[in-house]
Amino acid sequence: MRKEDFYELLDIDYPAEFQYFENLAAFLECDEELEYEDVAELFQGVDKDTLAQLVDNYFEELTDFVPGSETGVYSILDNVRRALMGMARNCDDDTMETKLADELERFRRWYSIDSRVYLTNLGTMDEREFTLRDALVNARIEKLDGDKFQYDFSECENYVLDEYIVSFGDMIAANEAEEMADTGEEDELYM
Repeated sequence: MRKEDFYELLDIDYPAEFQYFENLAAFLECDEELEYEDVAELFQGVDKDTLAQLVDNYFEELTDFVPGSETGVYSILDNVRRALMGMARNCDDDTMETKLADELERFRRWYSIDSRVYLTNLGTMDEREFTLRDALVNARIEKLDGDKFQYDFSECENYVLDEYIVSFGDMIAANEAEEMADTGEEDELYM
């Protein structure tokens, strides 16, 4: 895909415009071949604090649609979220920017192209193969549609975060922020 087409897909003209949930969703849900140089250039020009917030919001919504019994997939997505947020927040040199772009692209390819989930329609017992992206879209639709499915995510449980570790400080900060939001203390702190 040409760079111009890639940016059009993301609804931006240049990297600094990549600041909305829809921009990240368009990137992560793209199932076309992208030029790595274009991906790397994009994420070098994106505001990293904004990117960390977009990743947090996207993955929070994404995990809402993981079927409740699929704790392995939920854990993988949560770990990816934490790793990407930590990398974005601590992106202070070209090496880390490259690793961030690598991990975003690797996740996109796995999520929207390479992953395999098997869905069995419980009414007809028909089985179909989906990507993780499409299986989670189906899980959203299932809540509205009425058809019930059994999900087999076993082939998705092999995603490994290559040597990326979210710092202990980032984990504590994220947990404290979640606890404050859950208890409403955040509002009290700023009054």
